[in-house]
Amino acid sequence: MVRLAAPLEARSPDLNFDYGLALAHLQQWPQARAALVAGSRQCPRQKRFPIELAGIAFERKFYAEAAAWLRKGLKLDPGDSYADNFAGTVYLLMGNLNAALKYWNRAGKPYVADLRFNPELRVQRLILDRAFVFSPAAVLHRDDLAATEARLRGLGIFPAYNIALRARPDGSFDADFYAMERDGFGNSRLQALVSTFAGAAYETIYPSYFNIGGSATNIQALLRWDAQKRRAWISLSAPLFARPQLRSQISADARNENWAIRQSFTGPAPTLGSLNLQRQSFAGSVTSFTSGRLQWSTGAELSHRSYRNVVDGTALTPALVPSGFELKPLASVEDKLLDIPERRFTLTGGASGEFARLWPNSHLPDAPRHFGKLQASAVAHWFPQAQGDRHEAQQSFRAGRIFGRTPFDELFILGVERDNDLWIRGQIGTRDGRKGSSPVGSDYFLSNTDFFRRIYSNGLFAVKLGPLLDIGRMGAPTGGLSTTKWMVDTGVEATLTVLGTSVVLTYGRDLRSGSNAFYGTAAQ
Repeated sequence: MVRLAAPLEARSPDLNFDYGLALAHLQQWPQARAALVAGSRQCPRQKRFPIELAGIAFERKFYAEAAAWLRKGLKLDPGDSYADNFAGTVYLLMGNLNAALKYWNRAGKPYVADLRFNPELRVQRLILDRAFVFSPAAVLHRDDLAATEARLRGLGIFPAYNIALRARPDGSFDADFYAMERDGFGNSRLQALVSTFAGAAYETIYPSYFNIGGSATNIQALLRWDAQKRRAWISLSAPLFARPQLRSQISADARNENWAIRQSFTGPAPTLGSLNLQRQSFAGSVTSFTSGRLQWSTGAELSHRSYRNVVDGTALTPALVPSGFELKPLASVEDKLLDIPERRFTLTGGASGEFARLWPNSHLPDAPRHFGKLQASAVAHWFPQAQGDRHEAQQSFRAGRIFGRTPFDELFILGVERDNDLWIRGQIGTRDGRKGSSPVGSDYFLSNTDFFRRIYSNGLFAVKLGPLLDIGRMGAPTGGLSTTKWMVDTGVEATLTVLGTSVVLTYGRDLRSGSNAFYGTAAQ
């Protein structure tokens, strides 16, 4: 066939197909690819060309190219079981089990013959069995894998894990579960020291104890002795009735903080008000991991706050600083809105609500009073490369609004601060150790854009580095708490992970004022 077809200046689509297959049998891969590409251009609606091109790429171990050709073939004929099975195999070899299941499930595969766990894991086998939604002697479905992964993350004892399929000679698979497990203070003295004392540079320690008695019961704590913002926090969480699909948590928090309200964390910025906040709270919640797509949480919090040494200035009013008790129910929901596993792209949406009743100690005319907080978020996460995690991108949008008259410590804060998760990284939330130097208000919008590149990793130590762009705006109940102007910050963020504990270093530049912000913190 090759001898006959090679001299021809023009070949029909059928001849290009036969010629390409003949060249492939002779392992003349570039020439075979060229012939089939020519046939595909002549007949773009015929699936046979992209499917055979996938086979050539597969033989050359160009798995990303093979997957692309198979997607093209399946777009022409979504019901081709051979192409579905082929695509599942390619994605498994690329380490993308989620995408493999998307295509395999169309062909009624993969059949899991056995499920095997690492015998060194200390978590109770009953809890681990219940975390796995799929079982041996059955087809593994993509939704079951997603639910299993959600429950494993919810246990809070597996900072890293892998579910790997191993092929058997009969065409079925074994599913093997490998995991790095948190136990006690750490799996070694070094890990315990790093985890506990990672925040010692800023007068904070994180004593935590995981997987008590193999029950996936975790105690996490924070103790800060900073004279300007003392804090003690402790949390106990565990599977509810030893069922990983429901996780209960109770926590207690006590703070003694000095606040100085300013318009900036640097340069000339007079104090617009100050106070000392003493707050104690106790909270309980239950989170559901029944589905891999939708998670929800509900709970309640009882708190008491006292405002002392209040200097009103232009930022604070008596209505913002009512001491007293507060009770509020809490609710949140998170849903995976979009999941494109072959592109390694996910879009997650979330919403949360708090509705509180406050009983002020003072004789205010509107006591008791009510207020509510609503927040919404959308987070897009993407690995641009077909394999590996060397490059990573994330875009998040968050917004929130408060309805009613809220106490000062319930307002939103935009800025880099360890007790705050609404980071705009060109604004530091403290000055001279006191909180209050970043925007504080009753409604906000925040956009965070991050690109990361993993520049080093050896299994125990990893470094990620990349640029950032933050855009935010805050609305305030009084003029001194926030300027209400749009903020645009750019900079760089580095994450150093050592034995499961991460140190985050950020540099942000406020493009409006030209100020620079350097910040570092530890994350468990």
